[in-house]
Amino acid sequence: MNMDNNKRKKLGIGKELTKLNLISGIGFTIISNLLVGYILGAFLDNLFTTRRIFKIIFIFIGTLSGIYNGIRYVLKEIERYDKIDREDK
Repeated sequence: MNMDNNKRKKLGIGKELTKLNLISGIGFTIISNLLVGYILGAFLDNLFTTRRIFKIIFIFIGTLSGIYNGIRYVLKEIERYDKIDREDK
């Protein structure tokens, strides 16, 4: 009986850590896409000697891309968790 409780606690901690991994993965995805958009926009602004127009455009595109990829990542992880839960039962 005591062994079952220890296994449940370990599984509970593992599930909580995977949730933290999911949250940090979403944040990393959004921030990295935004950063790539900023760098690309800054490069194009310097190349064409414009002030900020490309930075603004590419930051916006990077943000949308980050949110889109973050949602895709979440849906993929939810599908993976569902598959694991079905195998456990």
